[in-house]
Amino acid sequence: MSVAFRYIAKELLAVFVMVFALLLVVGLGGRLIGFLQQAATGRFTADAVWLLLGLRVPEFVQLTAPFALTLALLLTFGRLHAEREFVVLTGGGANPARLVLWVLAATAPVVALVGWLSLAVTPAARAAYAEVSLDQLSAVEFDAIKAGVFHSFSGGKRVTYAAEVDADAGILRDVFMGEREGAKHVTVWAKNGAIRRDPNTGERMLVLHDGARHEGEPGDHAYTSMRFSRMDQRVEPEEFVRPTVDERALPTNALEITAPRGAAELHWRIALPFLTLLTALAALGVARVRPRSGRFAPVLPGVVLFIGYYLALVLLKNAIAGGFVPAALGLWPVHIIAAALAWWLVRRSYSPA
Repeated sequence: MSVAFRYIAKELLAVFVMVFALLLVVGLGGRLIGFLQQAATGRFTADAVWLLLGLRVPEFVQLTAPFALTLALLLTFGRLHAEREFVVLTGGGANPARLVLWVLAATAPVVALVGWLSLAVTPAARAAYAEVSLDQLSAVEFDAIKAGVFHSFSGGKRVTYAAEVDADAGILRDVFMGEREGAKHVTVWAKNGAIRRDPNTGERMLVLHDGARHEGEPGDHAYTSMRFSRMDQRVEPEEFVRPTVDERALPTNALEITAPRGAAELHWRIALPFLTLLTALAALGVARVRPRSGRFAPVLPGVVLFIGYYLALVLLKNAIAGGFVPAALGLWPVHIIAAALAWWLVRRSYSPA
């Protein structure tokens, strides 16, 4: 039986890698196009695109791997049944209990990988993604400033000019900034400055040194002038909203499980390894096809089963986060139903007629 197991495991691995790579390329390719479009509009710098894409990889993998594993099992066992190879395996002693053990052994690495990603890696990647995205608010504007050129920001409400730009040091020299504040116009001159982000509020600040500020209405001689050695000027648009805490970016041990959203996120992270395992077992039961049905016959019902399980988890998670379902209940009802369905499918498919 070890020979039969190696034969099945080898084919299962080959199909899984092929399907997983295809799904990952399609998913990341679509996200890359979105990042490139945002970079073209100035939302991200070109250098940040690949970093942001890399930080999204763990989340894509933890969702793609269970689906790819389900498809690999459906295709592998569907072929064994369609080409009558499974009859030979059954004659050699491949009973349902042994098949379940083989599937568990073959899928254990994927289940472990998904659990590790969902509980540890993906939250850290999400936190880094949020940090890099926030940093781009300051980096993009600085990178957009070219020496000796007037640049318009905030919908034309602010104009910035710098005679020299030191991109490596992050320094602007001989800086001019003009901004409208209602009916008043504000102009600022400074010897040098730099764009920084406040670590507490996330707002962008233009830190200017050795300059003067003039404020008043055009045509009115009552201008207010002042000189400064340092001035911090907020350059964030008025509609800036301070980033809120995202439970998806918190470490698992930092989740507030007494709050609905924190509890929902914890149960979701735990649910993904169970999704991987139970859909794999269910695929084993669905994969048995009738004679002359073809190796692809079980793909559609298997995919419907996977999507149904996934959507049920999402719906119950949202209900918990919204406070409509007790957090203590978690996502376990869905897992229990899925486990019972997988057991029934395997028992029905491989029991004697």
